[in-house]
Amino acid sequence: MTEITSAVTARPLTPDPGAWRAMSYANLQQRSAETATYADIWKDAIDANNRAYKARGDQRFADGNAPATEAHFVIWSPTKSVVLSILNTVTGCTLKELRAVAGATVKLCPLRIAIYEGIQVRTLDGGRACFLELASPAVGTSGDPQTASYASYDVATKTVKTGVIIDHQAVDGCSQNIALHPQ
Repeated sequence: MTEITSAVTARPLTPDPGAWRAMSYANLQQRSAETATYADIWKDAIDANNRAYKARGDQRFADGNAPATEAHFVIWSPTKSVVLSILNTVTGCTLKELRAVAGATVKLCPLRIAIYEGIQVRTLDGGRACFLELASPAVGTSGDPQTASYASYDVATKTVKTGVIIDHQAVDGCSQNIALHPQ
C-alpha cells in the first residue's frame, strides 16, 4: 500500500485533462516499482491467469507472471487520482478484430477504475473495453502514430472517453464514455 500511496501523491496535476492522450502500457510479467500500482489493481486476475497456465502444465513463468499487459490512463487532481486500467491476458480477453496489414489486434478485455483518495483506494469494475495490441514496428517505418489507443477526461461530466484508431480510422465499438461518478 505504501508504494501505491507514494506513487499517487507524488505526481503533479494532470495538465489539460480534456486533451486526448495516448494510453500508456505496462508489462506485468515481472513486478517492478513502475508497474506495482497496475499489478495491485489486477492482482486477482493476474493470479487467476497464472493458475490457468499452470493447470495446462505450462511452467515457463514460474519466476514471474504468465503473459499479462495492461493499458492505463491516469488523472491527477489535488484531492484524488483516478486510474482507468485495461488488462490483457489470454484467459481474460476475447478477440474483437485482427488487422494484420496494420500489425494490430483489438481485444475485448476487463476494465477497472481505481480511485485513490489519500491512503484509501476504491476499485470499480468497469466491464469490458478495447485493448490494442500492436506487433513490433517494421524496420524503416515512420514514427507516425497511425494506430493507437487514446483517452481523455471531461472534467464537467466526470467522464473518461476512450477510443482506438487503426490507420487513422476509429475502430467500431471501441469508443466509450465511462462515468466516474458518483464519487
